[in-house]
Amino acid sequence: MRAHVGECDCPCIAVVAEHPDLDQLMGLQGAIDFGEYRWGQSVVADHDHGLEWMGPRPERAPHRRCEFLHRANSIRQCRRKASAGDKVMKPSSKAWMRRHVSDTFVKQAQARGYRSRAAFKLLEIAKRDRLIGPGASVVDLGAAPGSWSQVISEQAGARGRVIALDLLEMSPVPGVAFIQGDFCDNHVLAELESALGGRPVDLVVSDMAPNISGIAAADQARSLHLCELALKFACKHLKKGGNFLVKTFQGSGFAEFRKAVHRSFMMVASRKPEASRDSSTEMYLLGKGFKGR
Repeated sequence: MRAHVGECDCPCIAVVAEHPDLDQLMGLQGAIDFGEYRWGQSVVADHDHGLEWMGPRPERAPHRRCEFLHRANSIRQCRRKASAGDKVMKPSSKAWMRRHVSDTFVKQAQARGYRSRAAFKLLEIAKRDRLIGPGASVVDLGAAPGSWSQVISEQAGARGRVIALDLLEMSPVPGVAFIQGDFCDNHVLAELESALGGRPVDLVVSDMAPNISGIAAADQARSLHLCELALKFACKHLKKGGNFLVKTFQGSGFAEFRKAVHRSFMMVASRKPEASRDSSTEMYLLGKGFKGR
């Protein structure tokens, strides 16, 4: 997003909560995934929620919207001092920044043209479990910024069919049809189902995550609700024998959700890819062999 304070026109990011393992701080390219904005002093929010500048805009800075977006797209308050230099990053923020800049998967994503390090999570799981073959039909839920869609499109090939959906805007990915909207909105869901044209799919993947409130119990409940909606969608639209991959977080309700997945699939496995940080409670559940409706 952009913010205007007086004559200052700067790209910034909205921050709801700091968490060192949130892959929802999504970038596309650049030194630390800040898209084309490779200039200025890049910063990470500290515990004071609000807006953080990425630096003053030079004359030749691009004028399009900053593509660095936080998945939490609503904030309770936005406050910002007039100058980026007025705020000193706390040690935890500096540590996050150093880790992100030196992250092996961030560097590999930049080198290979992926929009975020999350691509390597799907690459590892897809290779291990042979999820995506040539000509595969796939629905990608929670797709922005598009790294999973990139992987799926590459592996499904020209004969594949990939439909992606996210609440946030996503730059076009070759071979991928994108729908922007809230998956919880019935009108958006109807648009997605219309795009499928009544044809069942081979794979449904969901990397959806809720807006982060900072209240663990509430965030876990919201996350599980999205998982349940994704499972319901998968069970309605998968081919018999199809597969389902969903991001979950270990905590209250995780075991019950795993049992729910198992009721509809021949096999259920937990996957913790190497690109998923050890300190994160993030876990991917894989349902293989849909039993049919």
